[in-house]
Amino acid sequence: THPKVDKKRFQSDAVIALKDASGSFPLSQPIGVLKWRIVSSNEEDIPLTINCWPSATGNGTVDVNIEYELTNTKLELEGVVVSVPIPPGAQPTVSDVDGVYEVDRARSTLEWQIPTIDASNANGSLDFSVPGDDSGAFFPVMVSFVCKKPYFDIEVTSVTSADSQDVDFSHTVALIPEQYAVI
Repeated sequence: THPKVDKKRFQSDAVIALKDASGSFPLSQPIGVLKWRIVSSNEEDIPLTINCWPSATGNGTVDVNIEYELTNTKLELEGVVVSVPIPPGAQPTVSDVDGVYEVDRARSTLEWQIPTIDASNANGSLDFSVPGDDSGAFFPVMVSFVCKKPYFDIEVTSVTSADSQDVDFSHTVALIPEQYAVI
């Protein structure tokens, strides 16, 4: 919570209120009063799972299958990018893709782009082959996305002043992973 927020009241009543009722938050400018973060090694907490299966074929190529699954179908992920390292200078041959892809030669990555992942396309895959024999060369897989719904069902329903008057307000919800790596 913001330093001016009464943390005890927030914890006991789920109300964001000022510690000092005679003070105020800045007017007519955006301010973050509550940020939430989850750090977990429990895979059940991950809203989007990624599985990467590279397999050396024995003939100088590696076949790679990457799959995603939206495990929390109440969420709608936008601008999803799955970034897969590839050997420098390699040109992957993509045989199947849900979404689109591009090769970033400067970063030696294949960028798999899915505009939206929601309940209607909760699963998808990308299959490609690339010259080489090192199955470990395709990690870490990095994932980015934005979601405009909170991870848990919480909502700001009203804002009132210290003297209990309703206040006009707006709010922005953004679920953005700080770092999402498949290693």
